[in-house]
Amino acid sequence: MKLENGIIMLEVSSNIPGMFIYPTIMWDDENMILVDAGYSGQYDTIRDACINEGIHFEDINKIIITHQDLDHFGGLPEILEASKKKIKVMAHENDKPYIQGEKPLVRLNSNFLNSMPEDRQEMVKQMFKNFTPVDVDTTISDDEELPFCGGITVIHTPGHTPGHLCLYHKMSKTLIVGDAMNIMDGKLVGPRKEILADNDFEIAMDSLKKLLKFDVKNIITYHGGLYTNKPHESIKNIIK
Repeated sequence: MKLENGIIMLEVSSNIPGMFIYPTIMWDDENMILVDAGYSGQYDTIRDACINEGIHFEDINKIIITHQDLDHFGGLPEILEASKKKIKVMAHENDKPYIQGEKPLVRLNSNFLNSMPEDRQEMVKQMFKNFTPVDVDTTISDDEELPFCGGITVIHTPGHTPGHLCLYHKMSKTLIVGDAMNIMDGKLVGPRKEILADNDFEIAMDSLKKLLKFDVKNIITYHGGLYTNKPHESIKNIIK
């Protein structure tokens, strides 16, 4: 779905039947940036989603990973291997060692697994067992202004993971929020409390305050898609 010139939200069928994920593509004359890369094995579905939107998938030269969960970076190795050009991988420094395999991924814990049906628990265990670490070429940090696509502001929103990021695309007034927020029954809601330790949930909720300073027209949630109904007011209501 094209939001404005220079930004498209992709709808990609998930590895979990009946569910979708929503990566984002931003571009300018010199850059084609993919935000989050899906699960392992989703190369074809992400490429096809790009083709359906008129995007040349082979033009991607940068990938920003919002955080270390495998549904966000598990598909990276396949994209990098298939590309005929060097793709720069970008993430926050706090999640870099997890993405590179230097530390065990934080999501493989009892709170997260126990929130799922038993059959999905086993699927997640296999996904984490077989993941391929990827080198992060460049770390990006809180309040950093990326000089791409009309300007992208990096917002460090820890809690869901130590290095979770949101991004603000200035030209379209779009917040790309990863898993910092979600959409349920058409309503914007906060992070998933049931998969987080109490302290992490409090940190994640406090992180949302950073989003209030931006003039927001669109919010893209990775699990839910596009939200446009009074975004600023909706974020304030979540924080309350």
